[in-house]
Amino acid sequence: MLRLVEKGWMYVSGKYDWELLPQADKATTQQVVQQLGVSPLLANILIQRGITDADAWARFTQPDISRLHDPMLMHDMDKAVARITAAVENGEHITIYGDYDVDGITSATIMKEALESIGADPEVYIPNRFTDGYGPNLAAYQRLADNGTQLLITTDNGIAGAEPIAWAMQHGMDVVVTDHHELAPQLPEAVAVVHPRYPGSKYPFGQLSGAGVALKVATALLGEVPVESIDLAALGAVADVVSLTDENRIFVQVGLQMMRTNPRVGLAALMTAAGVDPATVNETTIGFALAPRLNAIGRMGDATEGVTLLSTFDEAEAKLLAGKINQTNSERQALVKSIYATALDMAQDDAHRDQAALVLAHHDWHEGVLGIVASRIVEDTGKPTVVLNIDSETGIAKGSARSVAGYNLFDGLNASRDLMTHFGGHAMAAGLSLPVDNVAPLQQALAADASKVLAGVSAAPLPITAQVDVSDLTMDTYQELRQLAPFGEGNPEPTFALNTSTVDSVAQMGADNSHLRFRVGGSVRAVDFGAGNLAASLSAAQKVKIAFHLNTNTYKGNTSLQLLVVDMQLQSDQVIDLRMPQLTQDQVAGAHTYVFFNPRLARQLTQRLQFGGPTVMAPQVAAGSTNVVLVDLPSSEKELAAVIQRVQLPVGALFFAPAKEVLAVPTRNEFASVLRYLGAHPRFDKHRLPLVARATHLAISQVIFAVQVFLQLKFVTIDDGVFISTVPHPQKQALEDAPVYQQRVAQLGLARRLRTASRADLRATLLRYRQEL
Repeated sequence: MLRLVEKGWMYVSGKYDWELLPQADKATTQQVVQQLGVSPLLANILIQRGITDADAWARFTQPDISRLHDPMLMHDMDKAVARITAAVENGEHITIYGDYDVDGITSATIMKEALESIGADPEVYIPNRFTDGYGPNLAAYQRLADNGTQLLITTDNGIAGAEPIAWAMQHGMDVVVTDHHELAPQLPEAVAVVHPRYPGSKYPFGQLSGAGVALKVATALLGEVPVESIDLAALGAVADVVSLTDENRIFVQVGLQMMRTNPRVGLAALMTAAGVDPATVNETTIGFALAPRLNAIGRMGDATEGVTLLSTFDEAEAKLLAGKINQTNSERQALVKSIYATALDMAQDDAHRDQAALVLAHHDWHEGVLGIVASRIVEDTGKPTVVLNIDSETGIAKGSARSVAGYNLFDGLNASRDLMTHFGGHAMAAGLSLPVDNVAPLQQALAADASKVLAGVSAAPLPITAQVDVSDLTMDTYQELRQLAPFGEGNPEPTFALNTSTVDSVAQMGADNSHLRFRVGGSVRAVDFGAGNLAASLSAAQKVKIAFHLNTNTYKGNTSLQLLVVDMQLQSDQVIDLRMPQLTQDQVAGAHTYVFFNPRLARQLTQRLQFGGPTVMAPQVAAGSTNVVLVDLPSSEKELAAVIQRVQLPVGALFFAPAKEVLAVPTRNEFASVLRYLGAHPRFDKHRLPLVARATHLAISQVIFAVQVFLQLKFVTIDDGVFISTVPHPQKQALEDAPVYQQRVAQLGLARRLRTASRADLRATLLRYRQEL
């Protein structure tokens, strides 16, 4: 983490603890550069990932389905193939039992296509999130048995369904389990349990998705890889965040090529509905455009339409379904936005603000999106979060939970298992339900446990692949790095660090200003989603450390380089020196709070310039104000100290003043010339003082000041508030005795110090005012 190492500087650390990965030595790097024909930057990354020779590089970059493992090595594959083949030959009623997420939909579709290709006409059953829940459901099994199902094939579920599967087997419905999830303590006794990590299994790669397992079953059934279904395995792998290594990497590489060049009818329609150009599809497109739409139908209702979309050959049907799914996703987004806003308000209220973990419960929240909401609250607060919907009729609160690095959510909730009616999950996510009366006790228990566990826990680590310079930020670098794609679990996208002081064009973006954009090096665009609140801090930063992924942005057909910010560490002087001879629009365009001391000057400047943030007079500055810029000059040290003590550092200093505001005090001779002119013109109308200024070659402000001094020393009088007359034979007094003279000298001295002091002296002066009145 960035730490305070220089006196007088302030640091705003990011969300993560940055850890630079081991860097290859020059000799090894040069060897890889020469052997593989890559840049030193890419060579360093390849060495980090164990790719140091041409064969390994070729295997990594060139997908080859011939390198896929023998599916018959997987546990019970022979039994599964035999039972499925017999069911097809005998014309049995086969039902594929999938799941309502992308991996479940794609695995069911792969199995459906494989069975149809060998002559079967299987039924596909996708359980309903709200009525069936995840995985084997006894009531659903009973309905399927009543409908005549003789062979049930689970896809992307079943390994934790020992009891429902036992019932099915006892009642004449054979079950073949195909799954990839964590092994349950009690494994099901089915006809076959096909799982890449089954105890004693010799399968070489245990990180397949549910769709990947389904593809292996399909390969075994058909005697060859069903290439036409690899795109579905790619969807499942990316959406389920499995390791994109070994077989999964081949699936995704080949699947993406299929989607780009000849997408299946349903995917082509979904891309059109999502505004995606097939030629640009990559793993990010799946993760942020396609998968969320397919997931939305399961979150909002019945996901069976996902299987229909992915398996149809009818373009009209595909277009209709894709449009409907896209609309469902829009509804899902609106729900998330609404629930999130309410949940965030709750997270910040008096009852939750100081809690180490959050349990947020509310009536009429849609259960299908609560996991997304919980994830967003975790991002905003950094706290383990449970988000629950309260069913008024049943009195049950049901929802989802998400955690933070360093806190095992399963363990934390498991300690309060007696408060819940249902509960399941793992270290980072969980689902649960409980009586509404137990919500408050769960809040107390979880917060207490999180407070204890997270005490002293440092921020989550952020591995930094390499430190780079602005000169490395080129399209050529981006294109070369894309050889490492597809990125994901097991093959992370490189995260680079850049130190810079040339950040400009800082602005918030998005309908609610929740995102941030800026430029690095004068030309490279950078975006930080969800960081709109950092705009002012970034504008004020003197130095910036950015952790980012190298990406591109396409706008109106033009593609340019773009940095996707992962984290930032901002270094700011406690006093930001913004002083310039003139005040320009650019100087006041930032998202700051602008403080004025002089009301007249405030009116003039706010009429002439468009300030990028609110303007406020010094006496009205609220205690604790942040991102403050002092625009003009204070009239006294006391006035300046009062503001400095109320605001939070860092504070910006413009200290602008028009030339006429900082004119020197007139000399004794100049004072005398004004007094002589007034003496020669008895009962002089004060509204005609510009005549005096012209006659004495002084500024009007200097003449007015001289008259104020004369009044205080009783050298002149003003009759009827208008007419100035000199006093015959006044008492002799020094000009310096007049309070207004002393005040003006002090003002000018302060102005001179504030406007001409070195940056170090300015910082020292303002910081001293924080301690003194």
